Amino acid sequence: MKQVGITVLLIFCLLCINGRAEEAKNENLMTKHPEWYIKVTDWSIYSVWSGVPIIHHVTIENTSDVTYKDIKVRICYYSTSIANHGTRIGQEKGILPVTLNPRSKETYLKEGAPFGAGSSFMDFGNLEVLGATTVLD
Repeated sequence: MKQVGITVLLIFCLLCINGRAEEAKNENLMTKHPEWYIKVTDWSIYSVWSGVPIIHHVTIENTSDVTYKDIKVRICYYSTSIANHGTRIGQEKGILPVTLNPRSKETYLKEGAPFGAGSSFMDFGNLEVLGATTVLD
């Protein structure tokens, strides 16, 4: 009977240790690969004659347990000319100056923020999250 109790205790201890190791592994992935946990579900961008695109109303979901800030993104530019309509002609990388709380989904930059260079003669598409800065407690 004593041996069964010790065996059950050892199995329980091993399961607890494994659970903690799994939590640490997930936390490490959330820190190393924030782009896996940040999803931009909606966004708008426009460019005026000055050539400065304005990104606004960006809805971002953070599915991790970590707080992130300064979201690094890339937006592709596509031709609007008749001959090359829809052809990718460039890209712009930039940082969205927002802070994402863990397990949240919110709309940011409602007033708009400048985003690199562009033209009113281009279409914008394919916003891709490249990374973010982890906010440490």
